[in-house]
Amino acid sequence: MLSIGSKGREVKTLQNDLIELGFGNYLGKWGADGKFGGATLNAVKSFQRWVEYLKVDGIVGTKTAKAIEQQKKHAGAIGTYNFKVSEFFSVFKGKTTRPPNDMDSELLLKLERLRYECGNRPMIINSGYRTKPHNKAVGGASNSQHLYGRASDIVVSGVKPSTVYKKANKIFKKGGVGKYPTFTHVDTRGYRSRF
Repeated sequence: MLSIGSKGREVKTLQNDLIELGFGNYLGKWGADGKFGGATLNAVKSFQRWVEYLKVDGIVGTKTAKAIEQQKKHAGAIGTYNFKVSEFFSVFKGKTTRPPNDMDSELLLKLERLRYECGNRPMIINSGYRTKPHNKAVGGASNSQHLYGRASDIVVSGVKPSTVYKKANKIFKKGGVGKYPTFTHVDTRGYRSRF
């Protein structure tokens, strides 16, 4: 059980999990420091309210720990605090299509990390999942990660694409990061690719 006053690696893991689920704004300048103080308490309570079925007590017991694990595991199907899965759906010729196997959970968790590293500024999803006709129409690569729900083209409000690229380069170590004049491409392809 973790609560106010707890310290150490388990608290740091909790804080990193909360950042990846979108609650980093509560941790502010302290981030993942391994100390369960007021900022972590507020992040935990906010998470508990978001999940709805949890008791909002700021204590990370078995139920809250399990809920964090489940939310991370299924982020690609249910979203995170700042990202609805529907933001990633393919919209082409008036038709909205959900990815057949949901979005990649790792992608959403890393996007939340990137959002946190960019000062918790709003992030716009320009393109997420694409159907084959959609991908072809926009000139996407024939084996684009967008086809598999593992990619997103993003803009962070008030942050230059070059700055987003630098931060994404560290977060998406085993993935793709593309630098464009007006947006940044990120993906979770499983190996490093830069363009």
